[in-house]
Amino acid sequence: MNANDNHDDALAERWERRLRALGTRNPRCSVRGCKETDPFALTGVAPNIRCGEHLADARGRDWIEQHHPAGRHNDPSTVPVPANDHGALSEYQAQWPEETLRNPNRSPLLRAAAWLRGFLDILRIVIDRAVGRIPAALELLDALLTDYIGPDWSDTLGWDW
Repeated sequence: MNANDNHDDALAERWERRLRALGTRNPRCSVRGCKETDPFALTGVAPNIRCGEHLADARGRDWIEQHHPAGRHNDPSTVPVPANDHGALSEYQAQWPEETLRNPNRSPLLRAAAWLRGFLDILRIVIDRAVGRIPAALELLDALLTDYIGPDWSDTLGWDW
């Protein structure tokens, strides 16, 4: 067993707690057209669940929030992130080693570790919520174009690569 196993187990436990709190194993923002399903980005109880962004809209607040990538105890710097992503980032951060997150002795090594963890968490969000969806979308588009135009659709459209 390695440290990542403990991290994964702890995240799975927190995931299960969020699902119980939301009252469903398949949470989704109840605002029409919203596709948010991440339990850490959702609030309320089924069937009245809202994502952080729609909750902010309902309260007349901006849905962009300020995130401390290295944790408040390591650096006061913030970056703007959408509320739904902020919920996930905060949850990832809660899984860091407490000594790194709190850094009670102001260690420059723990501060560097926190910045690296924060950067990796942001990359995880980018991969999970943006770039990581592209291959499946391209594969679906290929299947649709093959069905609609035929297997030589790329020649038909002049895509020579």
